[in-house]
Amino acid sequence: MTIRIRNDSTSAVVRGYAVDSHHTVIWLEMAPQHPKTIGAIWADLVQAQHPWLNLGDSDVPGSGLTVRGLGSRYERLTADAPELALGHNARPRLLRLVAPCSLKASEKEPFYVFSWPGMNAATALAAMLERDTRWPVQTGWGKYLLDAGLAEGFINPLTRAGAVPEGYEVQPQEWGEIVARGLRSGQITISK
Repeated sequence: MTIRIRNDSTSAVVRGYAVDSHHTVIWLEMAPQHPKTIGAIWADLVQAQHPWLNLGDSDVPGSGLTVRGLGSRYERLTADAPELALGHNARPRLLRLVAPCSLKASEKEPFYVFSWPGMNAATALAAMLERDTRWPVQTGWGKYLLDAGLAEGFINPLTRAGAVPEGYEVQPQEWGEIVARGLRSGQITISK
């Protein structure tokens, strides 16, 4: 299986992706390839006009998703990866584009939570809420918060393929009430 993202003029090999319920690319990891190819795809992802792109398995005709970019900047994370370079003109750098709202929780806008090395998605959710919101959240409550969100339908798994960690779309919520219910039911406790 080879995943590719395509615009009207070119396509790029993708190692993994995650998209939300609106088919917006939240995470895109592109293998090292020609800089102009990477640049053309990146430009379409950040354009305000939100052009639609095709993302899917290039070996299966008609497969894939129609997706769009954020229409704004992505956090760009790179790593040396000469063993993954595609062609002699490729820069030996792996490029990962991550939506900024994957790195910071919000009380008013949807945000995204991923598993990170050494931290599962539940712990990342609790840590983001504790750091970025006014809600009294402790990181040990992550599993309860994620399970409550999934059960109530305001947290949903992202559509993903390839080399992408577990990820979720989180809709704005009254976390204080969710925490209060967990404390009343004994599912979570305040640690000292």
